[in-house]
Amino acid sequence: MNCRYLKSTLVAAGVVALASTASAQVAKPETLPLTLADAVQRAVEHNPDLAIVRLGTEVDAARVSQSRSVYSPVFSTTLGGSKNATPPSNFLLGDRGVDVNDLFSSTGVAQRLPWGAGTWSVSWDTSRTTTNNPITSFDPALQSGVQFAFSQPLLRDRKIDAARQQVIVARRNYQSSELRFRESVVQTVATVKQAYWTLKATLANVTVQQRSLELAQELARQNKIRVEAGQIPPLDLVQAEAEIAQRRENLIRANTLAGDAEDRLRRLIADPSDASLWVTHIDPVEEPTGRGALPDVDAAVTRALSERYDLARAGHDLENARTNVEFLGNQKLPDVRLETSYRGSGLGGTQLLRTGGFPGIIDGTRERSLAAALGQAFTPDYPTWSVGVTVSYPLGRSFEDASLARAEVERRQAAQRIASLRLDTAETVRQSARQVRSTAERVDAARAGATLARERFEAEQRRYDVGLSTTFLVTQAQRDLLQADVNLLQTTLDYESSLVTFEAVQQAPPLGAGETVGIQGADIVRLPTSAPRGIFRPGASQGFQ
Repeated sequence: MNCRYLKSTLVAAGVVALASTASAQVAKPETLPLTLADAVQRAVEHNPDLAIVRLGTEVDAARVSQSRSVYSPVFSTTLGGSKNATPPSNFLLGDRGVDVNDLFSSTGVAQRLPWGAGTWSVSWDTSRTTTNNPITSFDPALQSGVQFAFSQPLLRDRKIDAARQQVIVARRNYQSSELRFRESVVQTVATVKQAYWTLKATLANVTVQQRSLELAQELARQNKIRVEAGQIPPLDLVQAEAEIAQRRENLIRANTLAGDAEDRLRRLIADPSDASLWVTHIDPVEEPTGRGALPDVDAAVTRALSERYDLARAGHDLENARTNVEFLGNQKLPDVRLETSYRGSGLGGTQLLRTGGFPGIIDGTRERSLAAALGQAFTPDYPTWSVGVTVSYPLGRSFEDASLARAEVERRQAAQRIASLRLDTAETVRQSARQVRSTAERVDAARAGATLARERFEAEQRRYDVGLSTTFLVTQAQRDLLQADVNLLQTTLDYESSLVTFEAVQQAPPLGAGETVGIQGADIVRLPTSAPRGIFRPGASQGFQ
């Protein structure tokens, strides 16, 4: 009966074991062997934070196009009609009022020049006027005119104006955004490498903790045999089993840390549109490089001061500040402008032919087409031209004075910011180089400590096997070996991390805690293009109004 029960129990246990194995095989995630270069490439291609900065360069490129649009020609046209009825104002009109019906159109193009801040305009206008005025000579009257005008600043705005300031600043901001993208690539690559080596170290720590647990389990197995043989007291078995519980807890913690490290690496390299990587186990197959040549600190500092992207961006900020000072200093000058214009006029329509004394009797008409009137506008028959200078200058302390004073302070701030950044750069690079040196020495010391700890453990285990040692001493040797192995892993990780940091800080500053990559460019202000119309004495007839 007992044999039959034992057999059925073994069969059931076998079925359960087979089911568990099949379930584990189904649930086992796929493994992705990942090299360091593959991780970096995935991050550069898919990291959304890096994509934000990449899109920021496109935004600043659009801002450059926005700023240059101020030099695009502006087309304008007007089409309308009007009716004007006035009461009789002289004896020729009798009791009748005067009605004037007007259809008119005007078309023109104006443009701001990208040099000298001058503006030009060309316009063409036509009109058709009918009236019941008895003294008119044309009914309907067709008028046409072509006008050319140019306005040129002579002091203020000639060297630099608001439009050119925006273009210059927008271009520098675009260059800064490209530098910021390169800087972000360096920072992202460094972060990925750090995460990669952290995952590598945490997985190795899992292996160390698992091996330590197996050593404790083997010691407990041997103690159980000896307790049953009466060679050692039962307390030694209790001590070994307590050590198993402690190391099993350490293994659980190590697995949790490894899972967190794997997710951090996934976050950096995963494609947001593909969730498969989150259910794939990452196997970092790259091995640490080992200790290499110690860095040349002075050469690294020199390289960083000449090649760091943040220093180059700060230099662009300083140039922008200088541009603002130049612009606002120019704005303090008097606004002196040369204004010129020329207009040709033509007249056509139905001309009323009169005979007799004033106002005469209409005895015929003569037609003159609109084309003829337009042709006449391009002849010097009826010219209207103007040339002159306008001057304006604020009295007292103006807005420009205060703006220039503020810009001067901002320029000095930008210069001091660069000086401070250069000091920070030199300090950071030197600290990073010292970190490489110290971690390299720590790796050597930790490796020697791990070797000695293993030799001590093996010696203590041999003594225990022949009955010359105790469970306490073997357990202590196991703990020392575990601590030495963990210390070697940590120092190796610190060394690889210091190499990554030392390489990165020569090109870009490290990201601070909670800091995100990004850049903000200046907004572009829309500057309307003025259409010069010439300069005339107030109240004087211009011949085309």
